[in-house]
Amino acid sequence: MKSAGKGKVSPSEKDASAREIARRLIRGGGSAEEGGDSPARAAAAAGDRLYRELSRWVGRDGCHALFARALAEARTDHPALGKIQLHTRAEPYIDGVAETIIAQGDPATAEALESMLVRLVELLGRLIGDDMAIKLIERTLAPPDRADWTSDNRREEA
Repeated sequence: MKSAGKGKVSPSEKDASAREIARRLIRGGGSAEEGGDSPARAAAAAGDRLYRELSRWVGRDGCHALFARALAEARTDHPALGKIQLHTRAEPYIDGVAETIIAQGDPATAEALESMLVRLVELLGRLIGDDMAIKLIERTLAPPDRADWTSDNRREEA
């Protein structure tokens, strides 16, 4: 993520990097069972997976706060997110996707949800540092390792 020049990352490089991570998340696990049968549903499923995984590390409330902030920021540029809601301790976590697809279309909904995930990656990077954020997010991209899971899904210590 660092540029070769001065060791610092420009805002445009950081956005491109966050966007690539969001796209990898969306491509990383869309299946019919998770709702990955359309781009918007795949983006929502990626958000649900990311919420479950990050909740293990930063807690449900902290993770929900990050998602809520990312959603609020993304709504300013993407009115398609107006009916999207986040529900802690519920499946799916990201709700209102079907209604938004009907009202706004799948491409606009997918773009808006991707933008929310980009904002989430950026927020997490600002809070805990880009390297640590990438490590936590990449856990979502990796196939589950049963030895890495806690038996009761409690928050784990980093």
